[in-house]
Amino acid sequence: MFRRLISIPTNITPISYSRAFHITPALLKTNKSTRTKENVHDLQTFLTLIGRNTIEHAESFENDLSKFLETGSDEMKNMGIDTRTRRYLLRWKYKFINDLEPLREHKRGKKKNGGERKAKTVVAKRKALERLEEKERAKSEEADAEAKGEREF
Repeated sequence: MFRRLISIPTNITPISYSRAFHITPALLKTNKSTRTKENVHDLQTFLTLIGRNTIEHAESFENDLSKFLETGSDEMKNMGIDTRTRRYLLRWKYKFINDLEPLREHKRGKKKNGGERKAKTVVAKRKALERLEEKERAKSEEADAEAKGEREF
């Protein structure tokens, strides 16, 4: 009943569709860092490697790595460690215990234009100040030119 209008050649091999980048580079990397759990044996080294001036709190833990690893958030709070540093220490403690990442400093983020919520307001105020300064500069230049007698009417 139906006729095939187009004949399909049989000697053509089908195209194999495969993802070229199906293995991420992160999986191919091996941890060759010397800043791993096996190489850190004291709290001084640990705090130095994670940075952010956490070395100040070494005396709170009596320079003992095992005491640091046993200390919880509430105990750190009672020791007087501020919230941001305490959260940073706890995060690195978890990563260190589970050997998730080589020890390195995570830099604190910097807000651009006062942060995401305030960006429009901050940019608008900055532009308004720049316009005001430009007007004042033009006024002072005009006054200087008039005082020197260079201004023509």
